[in-house]
Amino acid sequence: MSVVAIREVTPMIGKEELVESRMKRAAEIVTKHGAQTRLWRVAAGQGASDYIMMSMYETFAKGATAFQNFMSDPDMIALNKERGKEPAAEIRGPNVYRMAYGVPTNPPRPILAQRMYHMPRKNMASALALAPELDKIMQTQDVSIGIGVPIVADDHEMMGVVYRFNSMEHWGKAVDAMVENQEFVSIVEKANSLGTLKSSRILVSM
Repeated sequence: MSVVAIREVTPMIGKEELVESRMKRAAEIVTKHGAQTRLWRVAAGQGASDYIMMSMYETFAKGATAFQNFMSDPDMIALNKERGKEPAAEIRGPNVYRMAYGVPTNPPRPILAQRMYHMPRKNMASALALAPELDKIMQTQDVSIGIGVPIVADDHEMMGVVYRFNSMEHWGKAVDAMVENQEFVSIVEKANSLGTLKSSRILVSM
């Protein structure tokens, strides 16, 4: 199992460099307490120009322990005081998700495409049943996939599908191939009968 805590950050205009510096410091502190932490910039789609911090854990117990420890870390306390004195961004989260299918790649891939569905809880099992077929198709393009569902979040009728790419060029070539692939189109149509695609975005590793 993989647990992912996601913080989304919208910088104030002119404060981007300060935000990036603070996020890198925060990531170092969180990593010190047991998380696998990755930082992203939203290149296109929902929340373009935002920043994302993902903290990943093997279990909820390890995540909870890490959260308790890094929030009491003197370096994190000092960083939060800094933010209070000189705000530079709006921070949302953490929202916590369980990877119901697939796990992050190791080493991590530098480009993610995320597609967020409104998915009624009663349909989640049927939607997840499509994952192995989607995975098999995407492997033909060397694309890794994962599906996340909310555990502690502001929306419990959503499902996130993530596609992992080696580069922006790889993303472009894979999308060109998929829009012509009838098996892929069929899976998307099945997913659309279970839920509604609400947003999508492309993340670039920082």
